[in-house]
Amino acid sequence: MNVTFQIPPFFQEIVPGLDPDQARAQAAARVGHRATPLSEEDLDALGVEYARASASLAAANVFYAATCLGTIDGDLSSGTLLIARQPLSYRDPRTAVTGIGEVMERRHGPDAAVRIWDLPCGEAVLVFEQNASLRIPAEMTASGEDFPVEVAQVQAFIPVPYEAVPGAQDMIVITFSTPSTDHWEDYSEVLAAFLRSLTFTPDEAAAPVDVLAN
Repeated sequence: MNVTFQIPPFFQEIVPGLDPDQARAQAAARVGHRATPLSEEDLDALGVEYARASASLAAANVFYAATCLGTIDGDLSSGTLLIARQPLSYRDPRTAVTGIGEVMERRHGPDAAVRIWDLPCGEAVLVFEQNASLRIPAEMTASGEDFPVEVAQVQAFIPVPYEAVPGAQDMIVITFSTPSTDHWEDYSEVLAAFLRSLTFTPDEAAAPVDVLAN
């Protein structure tokens, strides 16, 4: 099964499952002209960290990952997007969506908002959260104490409809998170357009990603 979608060009892809040499090349490419003053040892270290991140994504069945870093209204802003494929046995996608929604409401309780949203590609369960799940360790802060960082996150759980991919028994799980909670409204517009662009096609189709032009 192929998953196609449109994503703005300010997202930079992190490729899951790279070998060490590929990871080193990708890390150097992301650094770009800033790599000039770096030594070979520095680039090797960057490559090792990139390879670890890439391997972790592959182990979590993530087939697309990207980060964005820039400014919104003059303030630094960042976010991370992950798309994973998980096996899911279901007789009817609508029943699966209802069940997932109920499970998520029980799991998160009042700490999250759970919604079912109709998309062109099928029904999705959306789970919105905001909490201090990210902590900067004490050794990296001026105060010498752990520092909590508020993180806003949305997850979309989408059982693949049979009419899109006959015999499909997959669920696509999309996670977007950002510590830039003041910019959530801006990211919401981007995410809504991204989710509406999703399509599922059998394996013979191609072109998994369409990066939108500026």
